[in-house]
Amino acid sequence: MQHKVDNVNLFEDNGDVIVGGWSRERIFEYNKKDYPAPNKLTEKDSYFLSNGDMGFYLGVETLGSELAVRIVLIDYKSGEIVRDSVSKKLVLDLTPLPQYEGMGEFSYTDKKIALTLTNTVDGRYIKCDFIDFNNYKNLFVKVFVKNGEGNSMNMLAPFDENHKCFYFKRFVPTFTANGVVRFGGTDYNLTDENSFVYLSLSRYALFKHQGYQSLNAVFPLGSHRFAINLAAKVGNNKKGSENCYFLDGKLYKVGRLKVSGDERKPGEEWKFETLDERISLTFSPDSDDHGLQTCKCDRLTFIFGTLNGTLENDEVRLRVRDKKAHMVFVNI
Repeated sequence: MQHKVDNVNLFEDNGDVIVGGWSRERIFEYNKKDYPAPNKLTEKDSYFLSNGDMGFYLGVETLGSELAVRIVLIDYKSGEIVRDSVSKKLVLDLTPLPQYEGMGEFSYTDKKIALTLTNTVDGRYIKCDFIDFNNYKNLFVKVFVKNGEGNSMNMLAPFDENHKCFYFKRFVPTFTANGVVRFGGTDYNLTDENSFVYLSLSRYALFKHQGYQSLNAVFPLGSHRFAINLAAKVGNNKKGSENCYFLDGKLYKVGRLKVSGDERKPGEEWKFETLDERISLTFSPDSDDHGLQTCKCDRLTFIFGTLNGTLENDEVRLRVRDKKAHMVFVNI
């Protein structure tokens, strides 16, 4: 049975994480100052923006003085995928990622990239200049990601083996975007009307590495806005996993999932089914004349494809047909 928790700090006074659960609202307080070894905390903010013609992924990850920036751009019409990354081990005066909704700014600049992420009361600004992106053309991004109405998925999982270890995830698909993603001479324009956006935010400390995969998508479904987040188990999920989907900003939790697929066979289908048979979805990797639409960006592997199937709840039955989705594989 899923468990909804009240407002709570992530860390106890001694730095332990002993509570677990989920919420439709932002109720977990990331009280980083109470963690005994903050330089051991991995912090990730990832954005995915689409306007139907393209999909754009930006992920920023920090661990102490280490920084990784990963960017992937796919043109859905041509099938072209470009990607690039920046990985630095010792960054002096590394700016932390913003920890609060309405305030904070992350910035990083070197000879190759200038990147700024700014949180405001109304949303978030993404600015990026990337020279010779993919050793090919320059990438320019100037986008305002605007806050929208609706739920978010907030999940905290402790570890029975070590109370200093935890996994915290926040998934927000209620944004729209205004601005441009420019690659070389091609502009991909984003507006409130044509954009679909999600933010995936995670903070964690693990006692050992593990494989992690997720299925994510955000797209129009008839007259509705739909998003989905299905992911591998991390930590103790007895009081709630991160699996969910959204319809017009309303969150619907997903129960126990049966997942079939093989990461070692990237061209094959993945199936996602709940034990109560209310969800039955198939992710099919896309391919074109150049082969499978997949790419490796630093430690992340992306597979782009289509989603088909049905979802049912007490209010509505949904049919998904040939909608763009992607899977991400990484060792965390």
